[in-house]
Amino acid sequence: MNLQYLADSTGSITGVYIPIQEWDIIRKKLHLPDESKAVHRQELMEAFEEMKLIKTGKMPKPSLNDFLNEL
Repeated sequence: MNLQYLADSTGSITGVYIPIQEWDIIRKKLHLPDESKAVHRQELMEAFEEMKLIKTGKMPKPSLNDFLNEL
């Protein structure tokens, strides 16, 4: 397995990076669902709904700073 460790500015290990091909193998062995598509679809649908609310004036337009802070 080709793991890469993630560390913070102090050198403390904070996470592990697993290549997607290896994660897919682990996910299948553990019978974990592939939720990534469903999550992305739900987030996209929420974004479209927010745009509708902004266009109709039911939701204020976010500032550029607000938008960037959400990323």
